[in-house]
Amino acid sequence: MIAILGKDAPPDEALARKMLAAAPHRGDCVTVRRLGNCILAVANRADFVDCAISAEGDMMAAFSGRLDNAAQLHQTLTAAGTETASLAGADIVVAAFRAFGVDAPNRMRGVFAGAVTNGRELWCFRDHVGFRPLFYRDNAEAFFAASEARQVVVGAQLSEEPDLDAIEAMFFGRLGSAGPAALKGVARLAQGTSLHVTRENGVSLRRYWDPESLLETARINAAEARERFLELLAQAAARSLTGNDAILLSGGLDSPAVASFAAPEYRRRTGRPMGALSLVFPHLPSVDERPLIELVAERFGMELHTYVPTARALDDVDEWCRRFGTPVPILSIPEVADAYTRARQLGYRNLLTGEWAEFVFGSPLHLLPHLLTHGRLKPLARLLVNEHHRGKSWNDLTQLLLVTFVPGRLANSYLHWRRLDAPDRIPSWLDANKVSEFRGDLVPPSRERWRRLQLLGTEGATISMDAEATCAATTGVTVRRPLADIDLWEFFLRLPAEIKCPDLRFKSVVRDMLWGIVPDEILDRRKKTLFNDHSMTQVDYPTLTRLLVRPRHRMAWVNYDQLAQRIEKREFNRFDWFWATDLARIHAFLNAW
Repeated sequence: MIAILGKDAPPDEALARKMLAAAPHRGDCVTVRRLGNCILAVANRADFVDCAISAEGDMMAAFSGRLDNAAQLHQTLTAAGTETASLAGADIVVAAFRAFGVDAPNRMRGVFAGAVTNGRELWCFRDHVGFRPLFYRDNAEAFFAASEARQVVVGAQLSEEPDLDAIEAMFFGRLGSAGPAALKGVARLAQGTSLHVTRENGVSLRRYWDPESLLETARINAAEARERFLELLAQAAARSLTGNDAILLSGGLDSPAVASFAAPEYRRRTGRPMGALSLVFPHLPSVDERPLIELVAERFGMELHTYVPTARALDDVDEWCRRFGTPVPILSIPEVADAYTRARQLGYRNLLTGEWAEFVFGSPLHLLPHLLTHGRLKPLARLLVNEHHRGKSWNDLTQLLLVTFVPGRLANSYLHWRRLDAPDRIPSWLDANKVSEFRGDLVPPSRERWRRLQLLGTEGATISMDAEATCAATTGVTVRRPLADIDLWEFFLRLPAEIKCPDLRFKSVVRDMLWGIVPDEILDRRKKTLFNDHSMTQVDYPTLTRLLVRPRHRMAWVNYDQLAQRIEKREFNRFDWFWATDLARIHAFLNAW
């Protein structure tokens, strides 16, 4: 999807087609529409349509993704006297902007990015969480927006070159929500944000979703919370289904929670069992969750497909970096692409996952100081007694409370002195001064730490999400994360701390809410599966040697001689591998110049 707004004259249609051609993996079925000084255009594959343009009129929209509440918005708009050309997402968007103006995106649900124009002005927007990407560039002659950064480079006729400052910030996890793309001169639209551009005023940005204002605003008890949670989870699962779906199923809590609602609803709609696709690790017993996966699949009558992973984190790294126009930190794109490709080959077109649950369900870290500093003494006392009954000593609980009065930097120093911060987490070949503090959650004042943790998933650069969306488009599937449904997320943001976190265990409230729905064997698990053993089987010394020993480019914050020695001796630990993987992706990207 692209949009071009000419400042003084209508843009060239040939340029719009050239922008679309810069991302050939998105398809060659092209639609181009002009309205006044604006061109909107989309490209789809013949077998995978994921973008559309609205009917022609005095306002027009291009829309990428899926609008889950199109029918409800249609009813609301009709009741308000606003006509819609159809129930298609792009037509609903046009009517919504007519009726609600710049607040329209906050009324939308789903995964989406879009552009709306009246021929003189242009509005662009992304979904609340940022699952669909949008990049832009504002020049004196024209404004350009697109799903991929390279398309913007082509449209704005920029010289394609890397932004080294952005890449450094990306590597150290310091790139913000609106941080630039890795291609110089291209900006990234932040999640939950809309953009308005005019000839006279240029670009203005507006955050249409304010999750912080929702924190702890609900007045609700535990029984009411459970009832509402189950309603919202059922709604989120139903919204995500298309009739050609599978779930990427694990043996943890999150994807089985989705399956418990999605699989029965899928069977009700289609009369067929829902598909499940799962990784198994017969050669790694510490990682293999097959017995639990099979239990869930049997419980909900799912058609289970399993496979042993063969893709590795640095497979085809040069090609992926070229395609994305960026290095992608943390996420193993080859493994993601392998899963999506296998699902597509099995005939599935829409994949559900349990991802993002950690962000939505929240964290109990700093809960005791939060209750103490906000004067919530009765919930604090109950929590302390319950935790003591669960086996925590009064000494341990007192220490947790004392953190309230310790400045964050001092607390980090103490953790380092006690060697509680995994002292080998920063490899010797990396400049330790460039690495963020061990416990970033300790940096804010103690009164704000718990609240800041609840907002983690609503901020920060969306690089891996942008890449994952491109990966999905390349393989011809859509991906949905029902646990990140915005209505469900807002529900958890609103919960009082003592209900959201009834004890100091992660996800305990969700486990309690899902009793009798998800198999007990899943809910009774207290040990999270760690994939460290699998990660260490992925260490790719030949690729690391090719990219990091005598590299064409050198980063000032890397001691390449020490790194080369570690690679040649093949003595990486998991921290070496974690950092070196991201560094290798950077060098694969930079090798294009």
